[in-house]
Amino acid sequence: MKKAAKISIICVIAFIITVAIAVGFFFIVISPNVNMFNSPDLNLEQLTSYSRTVTILDVNGNPIDDALYDNNKLYVKIDDLSPHTVNAFIAIEDKRFYRHSGIDYKRMASALLYNIKSRKFKEGASTITQQLIKNTHLSNEKTIKRKINEMRLARKLERIYDKNQILESYFNILYFGSGIRGLGTASRVMFDKPASELTLAQSAALASVINNPTKYSPYNNFDNLTRRKTLVLKQMREQGFISQSEYDDAVSEEIVFNKDKQNQFVAGLLRSACTELKCSEKSLFINNYTFKTTYDPTVVSAVRTVIKNTDIDGHVRIVVLDNASGGIMCDETNTSGYLNPQRSPASTIKPFIAYAPALENGLNPLSQICDEPTTFGDYSPANYKDVYRGYISLKECLMYSSNIAAVKLLRQNGIENSVAIAKSFGLPFSNSDISLPIALGGMEKGVTLLELANAYRTLANGGVYSDIHYFQSATEGNIVRHTVNDTARRAVGGDTAYLLTDMLRECAVNGTAKKLKYSGIIAAKTGTNGDKDGNTDCYCIAYTPKYTVAVWFGANEKPLENSVTGATCSALIREICEQGAIKSDIPFDMPDSVAYYEIDNLELKNSHNVYLADPLLPPRYRSRALLSKRHLPIRKNIDIVDYYDSNLWNSDEQSNFDRFDIFDSGVD
Repeated sequence: MKKAAKISIICVIAFIITVAIAVGFFFIVISPNVNMFNSPDLNLEQLTSYSRTVTILDVNGNPIDDALYDNNKLYVKIDDLSPHTVNAFIAIEDKRFYRHSGIDYKRMASALLYNIKSRKFKEGASTITQQLIKNTHLSNEKTIKRKINEMRLARKLERIYDKNQILESYFNILYFGSGIRGLGTASRVMFDKPASELTLAQSAALASVINNPTKYSPYNNFDNLTRRKTLVLKQMREQGFISQSEYDDAVSEEIVFNKDKQNQFVAGLLRSACTELKCSEKSLFINNYTFKTTYDPTVVSAVRTVIKNTDIDGHVRIVVLDNASGGIMCDETNTSGYLNPQRSPASTIKPFIAYAPALENGLNPLSQICDEPTTFGDYSPANYKDVYRGYISLKECLMYSSNIAAVKLLRQNGIENSVAIAKSFGLPFSNSDISLPIALGGMEKGVTLLELANAYRTLANGGVYSDIHYFQSATEGNIVRHTVNDTARRAVGGDTAYLLTDMLRECAVNGTAKKLKYSGIIAAKTGTNGDKDGNTDCYCIAYTPKYTVAVWFGANEKPLENSVTGATCSALIREICEQGAIKSDIPFDMPDSVAYYEIDNLELKNSHNVYLADPLLPPRYRSRALLSKRHLPIRKNIDIVDYYDSNLWNSDEQSNFDRFDIFDSGVD
């Protein structure tokens, strides 16, 4: 018995010694004067340098006029903040802030026990001082080495700075999501007021956001934010910062976030930069990046005016691209969070999935298709309002957006071949998309508006695809990283691209996008997705020789009214053109691979086949048509000798018009 007691005593003593050694070693490791890992030391300049921001330059080289990039004019001083603002952050983030020396050992032990019990690292124990160190000196990597260095530097900082200095630095480095850094900027952007004027409820809301800017986003997850705001207020009440009546008033106070200040372009650029530069958004700010862009204030102003005047109970997004560079000139929405969903493209996919493959395979704009009710196995598509026009040309099929014609072309071209060509325009597809409904936009995941806009930009660029981008260059100190666009590739022939452009110009004059008839040189296509209960997606994608503009209406909580269609979207593009932002009177460059030819209208009427006109065919039976030189139709009567090559109609050969006096494009 005595032997067992001795063994127990020895074990207890050994355990105590082991714990003492471990604790002693721990305090040595985190001692401000010890740097076992040769880690970065405390740099006060990183705490006092308040110009940690991102600068975005527009197409003219001027900074974008946005509070986020106002060169720290929104820096807040601790003495200007009300006590309830300061206490809201202390209550939820570090309630023993004024009682510890950089590390809250009690909270750390509690978090350790909780994590051991849950077998997950759910509970954190970082103090405000540690958060300040991590966000100004260290990375976000979850390693023991990083954590130990964070604790060491936190203890060292507490020996140099007083609590108010630490708080002031902390408030000016906090990240609130959507590129918003610093309490002063967050207050101005979200509430359009200085931080000194924040109410108790607003302070609690901002203190909630920083825990997880995505999960508690006021624009995308308002319910989550409301619940956490109540938790913050509850902590403030329990810690004696506010009374019960103040708690009740703040809980019931309606918080309205300013939605006008959110910048879709900025949010998209920051996301894109993180991907291309392989870094976190935090790193962009810490390293003071400067981005050169094609952001055009004139275009943006016109688009914002149009969106402001648009009465749509749903999402609105307008994108404008520079065709030559691929730069995104404008990306605006009527929402506050970044909006880039994958949606059904509806009929806007038809040029790429049906008509481009058809032209590549030898058909031409005059090729005839019978537009009539048709069942394809167990698939029975229908035209809009069940309107069918019999035999009409490909140009007319596209102009009227015939669903039957699109499905027929897809089947005739081969679904896999058509998808391959559409992919070359940058459009994504899933394996489940390989079926006939894809001709009308039936896709599992859909496409983004940027992907769709870039597909049409490819047509404007003569069939050459390249990626689009939010910025042209990114500068960090003396290091300049230019956007290298090495993705240029030919999607379709220049002849196919030009013929499609000519067909889409007709769509903008007499077709579904005819509201653009007097908007200059422009090609366009509309699309509408929905049913009798309402529409879910409406589009108009248009392009001039210099610009591509895409407009999308999307259902939010309920479908859009059936009166809202792709034609409604085209009216917005017309308004943008009327403001002079993108209107063009310069024609598209016609490649040498296409030319004007004379067509036999008698055969077109009687047999629905396209033939080149015989030289002796009377002028009244001929018409002028734009065709690809590599897919020329033959003459009906090949025995007639072409003694005069008058079939080629180039734009500079006006003599051909005089010789044949051919102005009648119809059939007697």
